[in-house]
Amino acid sequence: MSTTSRPSVAVSRVDRTATPRVLPTLLRRGLYALIAVGALASFSRFSSYSPLPMTALLDAWVILFVVTSFVRGRLVALVPVLLLAAYLLTRLVPVLYTGAPLSDGLQAYKWVLYLVALAFALGHSWGSTRPLVVVTWFLLALTILKYAATRVIEGSGSRPALLVENNFELALLAGLVAVVFPHMVRRRWIAVAVLGVIVALSGSRSGAISFLLLALYSLSQLRQRHRLAPLLIAYVAPIAAALPLWVFLDRAASSSQVDRLNFLDVFRSETETWTVLNWVFGTAPITPLSPGACHGLSYYQTLFSSAGDGTCYSVILHAFVLRVIFDAGLVGLAIAYGAAWYFMRRGGVRTGLALTLLAIAFANGLSVSGMNNPYVALPMLIAIMAAPEKAAGDRTTRRSAGTADDLTGVEGRSTSVRHQSPLRK
Repeated sequence: MSTTSRPSVAVSRVDRTATPRVLPTLLRRGLYALIAVGALASFSRFSSYSPLPMTALLDAWVILFVVTSFVRGRLVALVPVLLLAAYLLTRLVPVLYTGAPLSDGLQAYKWVLYLVALAFALGHSWGSTRPLVVVTWFLLALTILKYAATRVIEGSGSRPALLVENNFELALLAGLVAVVFPHMVRRRWIAVAVLGVIVALSGSRSGAISFLLLALYSLSQLRQRHRLAPLLIAYVAPIAAALPLWVFLDRAASSSQVDRLNFLDVFRSETETWTVLNWVFGTAPITPLSPGACHGLSYYQTLFSSAGDGTCYSVILHAFVLRVIFDAGLVGLAIAYGAAWYFMRRGGVRTGLALTLLAIAFANGLSVSGMNNPYVALPMLIAIMAAPEKAAGDRTTRRSAGTADDLTGVEGRSTSVRHQSPLRK
């Protein structure tokens, strides 16, 4: 009798201490409305993306989420947040003594804000994922429509976009499809196929890599005895592998110059005299690039310092990986991706999904701003709050869930399966 009761007492204790709060409905609906309105507004012009400042609006939503969570007093990761805040201060306070605009420093370290948001997400649940699935389908439908129409109207050499430049929004789409994939039931493979067509129309190299990562994740969720498993593996895997190659070759044929290689050359030139300490900790905050480097990248003068004096900082290198290494060294790079992994896993995000979202972030960071933009951070944020396991830090519960995954072959396959027994949660 007593032997039987012990496990149930332990499980109930975990549930009482780790019960998450559902995110306020207004916040969830606000994000849905923001994305929907921004996408619809994009159809006012086919030659460009949405006229709304989507990046600033999504950043405002993230800040509102953090403030709301703080006011509600729901913070289960106090120590990591304090460490992140201390790290940010060590990078921003010196900016005040260099005379550089504080806005440039904030722009360089915006990724720390997203990590703080991930920490606050640990104490929350997203609530019903059904509206999230609907919004994802809505985005996929509008994106493929806008991309196809742009190609027809503007020609084959155009770079279609919906919310923002497609290098960014394709990371958002791939991340959202990965997050809601277990909840799409029978139509999940249609979503993957639609995203593949979108990527083919986009001409985005980083988007093609993101799609490949999503396809691999999707295939990994197949049950071993699924009747369509051999067919899906036979067709999806080769197409997913061939698509990035086709996009890369298509871009190479239309342009003889790869701008990311130019950024890499500038980075190598700026770091050729670096010491070991520079590679580990980066430069002093916030160190401008040399005048020669700024002159060589004058085509991107919109990314020059807000001071308007011709100074440019690492943000002009575009690729997040290069920018973080220049500003914060390998330590900063490890913090950016390591903390994201830690928060996702502590929040109950399954290993496969966490790896996929992190890989998408890294692939995006080899081209554009990666962890420093909301289009990469939002899927991680939602994944933590929509995770099937909300007992943060309960390793025993997580191991039990991992065993259940091995038996079902699909992460988060069924809500009813997860709640059959507390021990299988």
